[in-house]
Amino acid sequence: MREITHAKIVQFHREMVTFNKELKGFYRFNWNEISGNFRNGVATPTLLLESHSAELNTNSNKSTTFNGRSISFLLLDFAGKADDYNKQEEVLDRLENVAIDIASYLKLLNEDRNSWLFGKFDPNTFAYEKVGPIFDNMYGWNVLYVLKNHEDLKIDPDKWEFPVP
Repeated sequence: MREITHAKIVQFHREMVTFNKELKGFYRFNWNEISGNFRNGVATPTLLLESHSAELNTNSNKSTTFNGRSISFLLLDFAGKADDYNKQEEVLDRLENVAIDIASYLKLLNEDRNSWLFGKFDPNTFAYEKVGPIFDNMYGWNVLYVLKNHEDLKIDPDKWEFPVP
C-alpha cells in the first residue's frame, strides 16, 4: 500500500474541518459545478476539496523518486447581496485567516514525527487566490499546496502477469 493515497488525502481534509472551529462544512466537488448553482443544504463557511494532481520527480543523481501531490480546495461563504461590499470584505478577511490557520496546522503536522505528514509539507508551496463571486454570491479563497513524499517505484510482481517467452 502506498504511503499517501487519494482516500487518505480526502479523509485528512474531512477531519481537518471537524477540528477547525470556524468551518462548518466539507464537500467534494469538481470544476463543472462552478458554472452552476451551489448545492442546497451546504453548511457554510465550507471547505470544498477538489481531487489532487501529482507529478513524479527524481533527485539529481536519479536514485530517489518523489511524488508531489498538488492539493486544491476552496474556502467559501455567502456574502449576502451582490452589492454588499462590507459583507464581501468580512467574508474574505475571515476566510483568509482560516487559510493561514490551515497553513499553521499543516506546518505543525509537518514537524510532528508521529504525524503521517511529517516532512511532507513545505510552507513555500502554500498559496491562496481570491475566489468570487461564484454560485449565489459566495466569496473566499482557492488554497493550493503540495505534499511531497518518497515514492518507491519498485514493481510488485503479484500485481502483474507477464507473458512467458
